Amino acid sequence: MEGFYEKDCPQAEQIVNEVLMKNLKKDVTLAPAIVRLFSHDCLVQGCDASILLDETPSGEDVEKKATPNGQFVRGYDLIDEMKERLEAECPGIVSCADIITFANRDSLVYTGLPTYKVAAGRRDGLSSLAKNVENNLPVPDTPVQEMIDIFKRKGLTLEDLVVLVGAHSIGTAHCGIVRGRLFDKRKSMEMDPNYAEQMRFMCQRDDNMLPFDPVTHNKMDSRIYNEFLSKRALLESDHALAKDPNGNDIMKKMAADQAAWFNKFIGATIRMGAIEVLTGNQGEIRKQCRVVN
Repeated sequence: MEGFYEKDCPQAEQIVNEVLMKNLKKDVTLAPAIVRLFSHDCLVQGCDASILLDETPSGEDVEKKATPNGQFVRGYDLIDEMKERLEAECPGIVSCADIITFANRDSLVYTGLPTYKVAAGRRDGLSSLAKNVENNLPVPDTPVQEMIDIFKRKGLTLEDLVVLVGAHSIGTAHCGIVRGRLFDKRKSMEMDPNYAEQMRFMCQRDDNMLPFDPVTHNKMDSRIYNEFLSKRALLESDHALAKDPNGNDIMKKMAADQAAWFNKFIGATIRMGAIEVLTGNQGEIRKQCRVVN
């Protein structure tokens, strides 16, 4: 519910915002990192901050060690800093899951999205398993129907999927993720030849970073859809969505009306933030985000 912390920790959202803004002044790439962290948490077993756990009671590998996360997801230290500030102000009140949600909203607003209110009251999960990541997170070569199925299982639609991949307006990808496509003759033939050549030139090493949007990669705007529709998608999955007739229709609408995309993006993000949340007496409020109490 909105205003959940109004009584017990009224400054919760302000503290999250202060810590985020301080860190964004030093590193603007933290904004897309937090957006990725949010989605990678919510799509696996709901928005329960399970991605933050360093260990789980069973001793099995945790979500953050799964291949789609691993070196590709960061922002954990930033969440730790937010949690430390909040524990000092309001011990045992604000969940790590809500911290991620507030930070995601503020990261999106920082990069250009209109501000919006988010509901709170999520509680933190008690376990985290790497094996749960498989089949719940789309990867760069996930086929369109499989992506649709993943989102459908979480109560999200094809339109939500297309709207949310617009988040690739900001941020970068490791060269190692896309190298196979860039240097595959058949696959690269489906790309704009000048774009493909430029990306190959930038992709000399696996740890090089390539922008999803080569023009405005620090700003949320709908021009990313023009890139997708012009065969200049960095990820194979984004290109596949642009080729899909239904996905293509949605992308054209988003490209033509940024305000409409913003509104739909906010709605889809709010719905994502409500996936399988723990409330009431479920889960717990962690004292530290990396370990269960």
